Amino acid sequence: MKAPFVKIVNTLVFICILASCSTNETEESIDPIINDETDETDEIIVEVVPDVILTVNAAEKTAIHPEIFGVNNDWKQVSNTSFPSFANTLNTIDYSIMRYPGGWESEFYEWDSNTTPSWNSAPENPGASVSSLKANVSNYSIVIPTAAAMDKVLGSEQFNTALQELKLTAEKAINYAGDQFGIVEIGNEWWLQWGGGVDRAAKLSKYTQIAMNLASHLDEKFPNRKFKLLVNGDYTKPEEFLTMKEQFTKAYQVIDGVALHTYTGYQTDTHNISDLESRINACANNFNAEKHYVYLSEWMPSRDYNNRALYMEAANIIPDIIQIYARANADAAAFWPPINSSIPGLGLTNWNYSTVFPVGQIFGELSRSFKGHVLKTTANKFHVAAALNDSETIVVFVTGGNQEAALAAIKIENFTITSIENVERFVPDDYLDTSKAASYKTEEATAEINKNNEVVFDINKEGKYQIYKIILKGY
Repeated sequence: MKAPFVKIVNTLVFICILASCSTNETEESIDPIINDETDETDEIIVEVVPDVILTVNAAEKTAIHPEIFGVNNDWKQVSNTSFPSFANTLNTIDYSIMRYPGGWESEFYEWDSNTTPSWNSAPENPGASVSSLKANVSNYSIVIPTAAAMDKVLGSEQFNTALQELKLTAEKAINYAGDQFGIVEIGNEWWLQWGGGVDRAAKLSKYTQIAMNLASHLDEKFPNRKFKLLVNGDYTKPEEFLTMKEQFTKAYQVIDGVALHTYTGYQTDTHNISDLESRINACANNFNAEKHYVYLSEWMPSRDYNNRALYMEAANIIPDIIQIYARANADAAAFWPPINSSIPGLGLTNWNYSTVFPVGQIFGELSRSFKGHVLKTTANKFHVAAALNDSETIVVFVTGGNQEAALAAIKIENFTITSIENVERFVPDDYLDTSKAASYKTEEATAEINKNNEVVFDINKEGKYQIYKIILKGY
């Protein structure tokens, strides 16, 4: 590892060396990376200039909501009998909330029988029942369906009948869920589905009518409710939330915020990470800027948007996304997929929950230590996430990704570093196969503080896709 500075202690030896040189040599001939200032003991200090400088501004901070470290249930893949083991494994990564029943199965879920009889993808063995959920999970959100009316003609007798049935289902779901949940989503992924075969604008109008009527009904049935009630929409089209707001002719104030499915990546025009924070805020503000409640109820670093990044490669994207969620002031989030069977390479665990894969490992590291306030950061080749745990502690995650090795420096603004408390490095199981289906390894590593209040360390020196976790003390 390159040292950030080298002190040449024996000044007399240094002078003798200079004396043996040609008298025609001038200061201009010295390598530009050398700083020949002297310290109080007249020692010559040689500064090594970092290849990359990342910045963290401790003065620009936003409170981190712990429920951004939530996870989706997978009712289709995780059976009722295996659910306790699944929940136990998730506990090891300190998740904060579970979304139930899950994704698209929520549109067909029968709360009375724990079945999905009208779902063409129904599993042979049913997933977790409500009683299993309550026995193993202390905090969860629920999804109430909309598809039964979405697939009918707006205003038709069939639509109105389906809407009445949806009201009863929503009421039933809340009664079954009990008092251990705090979020209710109206519908799931409606804009991606058939929706009666109409165009997008008609789907939006139909969904708005359903959501408005369900909200009005639930407000009447649960006047003292404590749960948040959210509309669901497409985060890549924030303008649709303005349309939805305009079409909410009743029960508008009953809705607390928005639920978004923020699948994202670096290699995409439509779902780019660079637009993520602004789009989250635009969706929330367009519907109700005053309330601004945001639940990112499905998210992951999508394979199609990240050059098929899997396992350790995908884990390198997670800190960047969490940094953005926290900066966007998201109230809650739930990762998808929870197990590898659904989307191999991106699951938190393997199929039987016995192994936590890299995405789950880094998720756990963040959940345990990315607390307090998220700080503003500026990336340069590598990505950096930073949290002010308290007035004296900053934790920083730097991801190496597919970049070449470099000497990196983290410049901390508005915070004076007094010491480096701990440095850990998370590395691929095999540098020659960074998308290998294996947990990452944790290694001790080193870093130094230079005179510019920067933390300096080598990254990706041994191989690509390293992740550094550095804990700093200061004031």
